[in-house]
Amino acid sequence: MLFPTFSTAVMAVAALTSTVDALPQWPRATSLSNLAKKIPANTLPVPTGELKYVLLGVGTQNYTCLTGNATDAPDTTGATAKLYDLGTRLNVDPLAQWKIPAISGLALSLSTFGTWQLDMYLTAEGYNQWLGNHFFTLKVPTFSLYRTKTTPHPLALVSKKADQDAPKTACQGTKGEGAVKWLYLVDDANLSQGGVNTVYRLETAGGDKPATCQGQKKYFEVPYAAQYWVYGPKA
Repeated sequence: MLFPTFSTAVMAVAALTSTVDALPQWPRATSLSNLAKKIPANTLPVPTGELKYVLLGVGTQNYTCLTGNATDAPDTTGATAKLYDLGTRLNVDPLAQWKIPAISGLALSLSTFGTWQLDMYLTAEGYNQWLGNHFFTLKVPTFSLYRTKTTPHPLALVSKKADQDAPKTACQGTKGEGAVKWLYLVDDANLSQGGVNTVYRLETAGGDKPATCQGQKKYFEVPYAAQYWVYGPKA
């Protein structure tokens, strides 16, 4: 369910941001070993390697209706999202296990009201470090963490190997369209760099496409948020 009302959301943000100045400066995580034990329960293949990043993606799932037939299902053309660092803060947060299921839905809800509400929430929780972007490269899901200080910067070009439906408790989106599936994405073409090669899309909120093209534009976007748990070979 989307955040209940505008006023409720604003009150929640106000409560969080009132303590921003008092927050300690959380150190950058050198290991996410604590957080790795808290990966959301799922039916996807078990992770191998080392957890390198946990990211919050906020953006849109992108679709087309080009056939002119209103009964056809929309085609998926990819997604775009900004990627924020969740892992550094959650790795040292004793309440991480309880916060993880709520982050995506809250971020999506706040993003519909405007950028400042989302920015204030991310800052208050320590999730405001923008590390890069998610997009598609010639239909290949791409995660580019070009804003990190590592060389070469982490870049994952992956393909879907498994999926599962989002839990019924997931945030259903800005208009009740439903939450997109959870995914297991792997680079089996050795195109990635920077020590990452596997991505789990978890804790999705919104983003699902309508059943048909009835009433849809030729090109349209559906807002979503999700967590991306990024793995790579052990260092």
